[in-house]
Amino acid sequence: MPFWNLRRFRPSTSQKDFSGHFYMIRFVASLLSVLVFSTAQPSQAANRDPDVLVPPTVVSEESKEQFSETRPRLILALGGGAFKSLAQIGVIRCLEERGVRIDGVVGTSLGATIGALYCSGMSVDDIEKLFIDHEIQDAMFKGVIVRYMLKPLAPFKHVVFGKPYAGISTGKGYLKLLSDNLPEKFSQLKKPFAAVATNLTDGETKVFSEGDLPKSVLASNAVPTIFRPVMIDNKLYVDGGLKANLPNNIAKKLGADVIVSVLVDKAIVPVQNKKFKSRSAVIMRVADIMMAAADHPKAEAADILIYPNVDFIPAVTKDRELIKRAIAVGYRAAEQMVPQIKAEILASERKIESQRTAATPSVKGEIR
Repeated sequence: MPFWNLRRFRPSTSQKDFSGHFYMIRFVASLLSVLVFSTAQPSQAANRDPDVLVPPTVVSEESKEQFSETRPRLILALGGGAFKSLAQIGVIRCLEERGVRIDGVVGTSLGATIGALYCSGMSVDDIEKLFIDHEIQDAMFKGVIVRYMLKPLAPFKHVVFGKPYAGISTGKGYLKLLSDNLPEKFSQLKKPFAAVATNLTDGETKVFSEGDLPKSVLASNAVPTIFRPVMIDNKLYVDGGLKANLPNNIAKKLGADVIVSVLVDKAIVPVQNKKFKSRSAVIMRVADIMMAAADHPKAEAADILIYPNVDFIPAVTKDRELIKRAIAVGYRAAEQMVPQIKAEILASERKIESQRTAATPSVKGEIR
């Protein structure tokens, strides 16, 4: 059954998260503009795979040496979805506890943050703690209120320093948190990792797997109009979810034999008409539908798809109970798929072994 038709139990919640509501509307508005433009203005690259821009060094020689010839590589593909991505922490915890070895991660948006932290060697408990203690939330919006208060003075600053790229946050607070918790370079990670971003200049998907790790992860998280575009090598980058929200195609280029994709899109289920009497409700619903449609082909093509029901989580929240609940939902969703994951690994092991055996020449002595 196609994932967007799944009718999942959707718990009610009275959670009112002003910041989540406000920022989601900003994100949705920018997302719609990009999607509508790309639909109305087909480029010459319209028929090309948007995930082809993967550098040849995605899997370094050092990383290759971590794998034996006969053991399949399992790569996690962590999709974007704001704080719905918290479920991915539970997925990783479940796989670790069930003895499923994760050999690498490719992540989009907040999935890139979680994936990078995990590949750096940080424990799942410590990653969870960054959210429980509000370190990530505070870093995301550090200085936003101050900049609004000082907005009347902005023209004077612009005369001296020039007008910055659009965005209510410079992202410096989030970059500092990433720099404090991640190595400086991709090559210093414990496991292979790639972060997906969108090149704002040419509209192509960019996969970062080398160079400045914290800045690459920031670029993958740079939600348009909320964070300013991130400059890397004289090019501007924003959130990778605009074109590659579920990066399982990219995971294949990480050298994966088995890809476990974690999708946290909102389920498209029937709702009452009266819910669409506000512009924000209509915009958010349309964006959910368009995101589901964009992710559908990749979700269908996934080796293993984990699709936790985290519809109750707002875009951003500091509610500790909601955070723990989202992680628990991710754990349970992964738990249901563990038998299938292990079966896929076993099938891949047999395939690799048969290929190795077939490639080994048979040497026999001459009979006299």
